[in-house]
Amino acid sequence: MKLQKIDRSMALRFLGVRGEAPPNIVVLLEKYEPLLFNTITPRCVWESAPILSAVLQGEDIQNHVAGCNEILLLAATVGLPADELIRQTETFDMAGAVVLDALASAAVEQVCDMAEAAIKEKHGKITARFSPGYGDFPLEAQRELLTFLNVKKKIGLYANESNLLIPRKSITAVIGVF
Repeated sequence: MKLQKIDRSMALRFLGVRGEAPPNIVVLLEKYEPLLFNTITPRCVWESAPILSAVLQGEDIQNHVAGCNEILLLAATVGLPADELIRQTETFDMAGAVVLDALASAAVEQVCDMAEAAIKEKHGKITARFSPGYGDFPLEAQRELLTFLNVKKKIGLYANESNLLIPRKSITAVIGVF
């Protein structure tokens, strides 16, 4: 997946900015956006999975895919270098690191949006993404999803012992297909 640019308006929403961005935030965006953009390595995979997969634990995810003919499991990341850049920047510019974090969040959301558009084009009507940790869909389901997609090998994504994704700016989700 190739991003053309990072969606600043989305990054600003992650920063809690409503309306016009304050000049100090604009300066930080202009400073750090090109640096992050040249650092990230957006990658994404998705595959069809059995509708009764063990991944679908919890009433909320079951309701989300009710009536679907199949489900797709999705994983996306902007890569470990983004985490490293944010971590390094924290040592000398905490405000810059917060802006980098928001930009990286926007970038991984854009990767998912691109994947969702491709899925919709191929499959037609789909549900929104639903990720482990939403509602009663346990975060532990992350491991099953990651294993099924073999993402450690494919895109360098894994979960730590607390089931948090590494790289941090990554997303896993279930999408239902009607």
